[in-house]
Amino acid sequence: MSIVELIRKIAENEAKKIYTIELGVVTSVFPHSTPNDKDNYECNVKIKGGEIELQHVQIATQVIGLACPPRVGDLVLVSFVNGDINLPVIIGRLYNDEDRPPVNDLEEIVFIPPYTKNADKRRIYLEFPEGTMIKITDEDVMVKTGETKVIVHKDGDVVIESKSDVVVKAKGNTKISSGGTLSLSASKIKVESDKELEVNAGADVKINTEANLKLTSSADMNVEASGRTTIKGATVNIN
Repeated sequence: MSIVELIRKIAENEAKKIYTIELGVVTSVFPHSTPNDKDNYECNVKIKGGEIELQHVQIATQVIGLACPPRVGDLVLVSFVNGDINLPVIIGRLYNDEDRPPVNDLEEIVFIPPYTKNADKRRIYLEFPEGTMIKITDEDVMVKTGETKVIVHKDGDVVIESKSDVVVKAKGNTKISSGGTLSLSASKIKVESDKELEVNAGADVKINTEANLKLTSSADMNVEASGRTTIKGATVNIN
């Protein structure tokens, strides 16, 4: 029997065989990585213990709209529609001695993806039909809804952008602390207190205005200094 006849015989026997479920190892991945590509969330898979390599095997997904393709080298479970070797589908992935699960306990949900260190390829992205979006990368975490978004950067910067009001409410105390400069900038700044308003500084207090400065009190007003007090103006009126 020639080599050609032998190969044909093996192929015929394989074609007649009814396949159910097989273990396989991913050899290539074809994610839908750009809007214009022709890939449709598929992999090449080599059946364990054999020489058969299945081409462009579709990956079953738990939810339409969810994408999380396996990596090259991942151990996968392959099922065959109607037992046909030409209709394989990847239905799951398995841990093994090399790829162990993350440390976990009962009633925990743990997700620690063993992805490449290339940050451009590592992303968790969730988007709803109305445009609300959550994106997590190695560089930042962003939550966006409408024209409002919150970004937490890896270097520590936090950015909040809002097209409308920003409201902070607390039933207890609210504290804002900064190791550097705390700046407030707006077309109008209003500070109100139902009781006392106290301003303390470890050094000088400066109030500068390019227009009028008005201090009024419905009760007594005291101006007191332990040192010299200077009042200076083009005209000083004391009633």
